[in-house]
Amino acid sequence: MYKLCFFLILITLQQSQSCSHFNGCQRTNQIKSILRGNYKNIISYENGSLLVSRKQNSFNGSGRFIGMLFRNEIYANSADLKGTFCGISYSILIELRQNYELNNLKLWLWDAQARYYNLIVYAIFSEKETTIFDSVSAQSIIHIQFPVQIVKQFRIYNRNGNSASGTTNVVKAEAYYRI
Repeated sequence: MYKLCFFLILITLQQSQSCSHFNGCQRTNQIKSILRGNYKNIISYENGSLLVSRKQNSFNGSGRFIGMLFRNEIYANSADLKGTFCGISYSILIELRQNYELNNLKLWLWDAQARYYNLIVYAIFSEKETTIFDSVSAQSIIHIQFPVQIVKQFRIYNRNGNSASGTTNVVKAEAYYRI
């Protein structure tokens, strides 16, 4: 009889420990998910990203159709492409709403003609810039995978324009954590 009671108490304790361990793991995973932007694109109007460099950048389009790289609307054709652009030695600086743990950035560069861009992309946290992409021949859609790090801002530096003009034209930007 004592053995049976002891055995039942032991099973109850193990279940309560595993349940509390499970709740702790679940909470940790929930916090990681928030820190990683719920594994979704965090550069958008809905997520509160800011274009810090807006005064030194220019935009295609006007009014509510102004070309911001935060837009999620689908473009009907290449003539509709809107975007944000900057001149040589200037940057497009994107500030995120909070610090995120990220490892992927996608940039859609304007490519109506065969254009090759000369640019550098930085991930920034606590005033420290880390180069995540450096190219003299970037074109079209760039998918940048970088080591997992905490990011507050991205800076796209126009080193020498593109093969058709002196600007760096970004149509869309996306950043997220990819498992």
